Amino acid sequence: MKKLSTLIAVILIAASILPFYFVRKHLIENERPKVETIAAYPKPDVAKIMFLGMNAFAADLLFARSQYYYGSHYVTDGTYLLLEQMIRVIMALNPSLEYAIPFGEAAISSMRTESAIESANSLLRLGHELYPDDYYYVFNQGYNYFIYLNDMERAYPLMYEAVSMKSAPQKILWLVNHIATMGGGYRLGYEYTKARLETAKDKYMHDQFEKELQHFGNLLALSEAAEAYYNKFGKSPDKELTELVRTGIVKEIPKGVYGGEYYYDENDRLVKTTSQGDRQYGKKKEEEAKKKAEEAVEKESAVKKENSEKSDK
Repeated sequence: MKKLSTLIAVILIAASILPFYFVRKHLIENERPKVETIAAYPKPDVAKIMFLGMNAFAADLLFARSQYYYGSHYVTDGTYLLLEQMIRVIMALNPSLEYAIPFGEAAISSMRTESAIESANSLLRLGHELYPDDYYYVFNQGYNYFIYLNDMERAYPLMYEAVSMKSAPQKILWLVNHIATMGGGYRLGYEYTKARLETAKDKYMHDQFEKELQHFGNLLALSEAAEAYYNKFGKSPDKELTELVRTGIVKEIPKGVYGGEYYYDENDRLVKTTSQGDRQYGKKKEEEAKKKAEEAVEKESAVKKENSEKSDK
């Protein structure tokens, strides 16, 4: 009886191995099918039915496959066109596999094209649907628009929405305000900070919001004054903004809230501050003054030389 059982087991093992042998032989002898197409991956809703209750296991396997896909393309063409679909299937199979979304979003956004950023943000929107209390999925949408596309109009509302969420650490607010200053979103920064100031209960936070409000208020007022100067005289004010005072558009240039100097950026047609932005402004200003002085000395020397030569004749 024992020998019969052993024989049956051997036959069953051989029968199970035989198909794999022929499949392997066929793949070696013939061109392998191309699987890197959207059609190779089922739609998320279909995937949940396909794996017959083994969804979590299938999600783990597909996540491993997505990492291999990313690595193979990272060292070749640097494009990850199927990654969004793969991550969507993974999350449909196992929504608790949260780290798959940041992985996919970071890889896709690294392509830096507009379509790639929309694809990456699409995954972040999925993350926000699955984890509505996590500020990360909202904040990073805005950050992607800002850092990759320089799209301020779409970036700021998302980032400010994120910092108003309970899960957002307080330091994120200062980062968003810094970005708003760098990008010229003074009006949005002012209105948001004003709203937060009105609801702030902690004295330290109240004081910080007051400083931020004054910071944005100064930048906003000076930028509007510079625009008024431009409309009136048809040219930009000087970099140091002295023309705004001389023409009476403003009474004085206020001191920077964070110790910097206000200056006019002709390219962006905005007033900026050296405390958040061009931190080398003071050094550049000294170098420019030194260069002008040297040029004046050279010009004066050339004129003297020319006059001397004329008198000799």
